[in-house]
Amino acid sequence: MNVVDSSLLDEGNPAFDQRAFRRALGQFATGVTVITTKAGDELFAVTANSFSSVSLDPPMVLWSLRKESRNLPAFQQSDRFAINILAADQIDLASHFSRSSTDKFASRAWREGIGGIPLINHAAAQFECRRAAEYEAGDHIIFVGEVEYFRCFDRVGLLFAQGRYALALDHPGTPADLPLQVTAHPRDDFFLPLLVRSYAYLSGAFAEHHDAEGVNTNQSRVLAFLATRAGASAEVIARMTFLGEAAVEDAIAKLLGLGWVAPRPPGTLAITKEGLEGMHRIIARAHQFEEEQLAEVDPADVAAARRVLLALASRGEH
Repeated sequence: MNVVDSSLLDEGNPAFDQRAFRRALGQFATGVTVITTKAGDELFAVTANSFSSVSLDPPMVLWSLRKESRNLPAFQQSDRFAINILAADQIDLASHFSRSSTDKFASRAWREGIGGIPLINHAAAQFECRRAAEYEAGDHIIFVGEVEYFRCFDRVGLLFAQGRYALALDHPGTPADLPLQVTAHPRDDFFLPLLVRSYAYLSGAFAEHHDAEGVNTNQSRVLAFLATRAGASAEVIARMTFLGEAAVEDAIAKLLGLGWVAPRPPGTLAITKEGLEGMHRIIARAHQFEEEQLAEVDPADVAAARRVLLALASRGEH
């Protein structure tokens, strides 16, 4: 008996709907890396989430790069590259190295690895590789590297899933009979993990309110950004909201369809009257939701928490 799954979002031939196909691929969470190399005296870097392990013996990894990338000739010319797996607090580096720039390393901390290949400071892990092979695969080139040296650091890795950056959290369904069980994570009293866990809970709990307005969290964030900064391009929105270009493109397509945003030449967007009305409805829901969630928290504690968060947020704006 055929059963219709009410949670189905998209299906079909990927050749006819690449955006939907990309959304489906986004259900597979990956890490975020910056791949670096050196061609002649010039340094090159790209942000990629196509990294994967291949073999332990010999130690081999792979990643892929679009044929249209202006960095492709450099990686094909060089016989070495380095994989820098970004840490959770390096979202700005992911955005920085994904953009075109004359000197991507001028304002970033790095050091030289084998053969002078750049290694990004404060990464979660690093793999220095000799290029072992390359293969043509559709619109990408796959690079296979043999790992000659690696480093693993005591840092949480940055994830990318469903078109946005994310962090790994312990699943509540994790079996209790693990070989090693502790009553609490050693970092549970650190500020950042508590913020992440709180955000994950609140964001999930508020999802039904977004659904009621016909938008999701990403679309709401793009809308809120355009409400305060009309005339921004998709690239600027992706950089400032930390959503990633694919997630922003999908959000813009939905908002254009709703008539909540409109194109403004050259290549920019602006929120419409209908978009403002929709955003105000979401804000009203958010205020009510926040009051309900904080009802049992001492108002003095809430005020103190707001001051701390505002202070931290202001640092990220400089």
